[in-house]
Amino acid sequence: MLIPVLALSLLFLLFGKPRGERVLPYAGSIAYFACLGVGFIAVELAFLQHLTLLLGHPIFTLSILLFTLLASGGLGSAFGGQPRLRNVCLAVAALAAVYALALPRVVPSLLPLPLLARILIAIALVAPLGFLMGMPFPRGLASTGHGPYPQPPFYWGLNGIFSVLGSVATMIVAVVLGFTAAMLGGAAFYLFAALVAGSIRPDAAPRAQGPA
Repeated sequence: MLIPVLALSLLFLLFGKPRGERVLPYAGSIAYFACLGVGFIAVELAFLQHLTLLLGHPIFTLSILLFTLLASGGLGSAFGGQPRLRNVCLAVAALAAVYALALPRVVPSLLPLPLLARILIAIALVAPLGFLMGMPFPRGLASTGHGPYPQPPFYWGLNGIFSVLGSVATMIVAVVLGFTAAMLGGAAFYLFAALVAGSIRPDAAPRAQGPA
């Protein structure tokens, strides 16, 4: 999976930059949005596995996870205030890492609880992470469309491509190393996004919102 990811990144880097603009801020924006795409889907899929064990049925779990993740992510997009992108990405990375290490130990102890209680616990677990994960994409997208940054649809497409690649990579990692490693991998991508977030300047009104 590393080869197609690097190849796509190189293609974006070579052919997407606005003519006459600086390379480094543009390259940083590519890395930032690509990391968000991979990191978001990795954390989501690993969460799905843990919550399936907690709630007992994949389809039922998926509906609860997606609803809570998207609803809380939307709230994070709309009411996230003005925290620095670096800090938000670091917070997501830290919380995802804590969940990755804690959920395999905590979830089995919750199984004797009634279903309603387990549903409420699942929502309580997903909502804080979803709220944080809803901030980095729209806040970063606010800087695009001027200077070295292409128009927002470019980054929507980039983020979507890397989300698809990330889903495949996450399942491979999960099969080989387990879902704890997959979720830690997602946290690592948010950590890298924090490292390159300095190239993103959210100094304009958001052009679009979304929790990716």
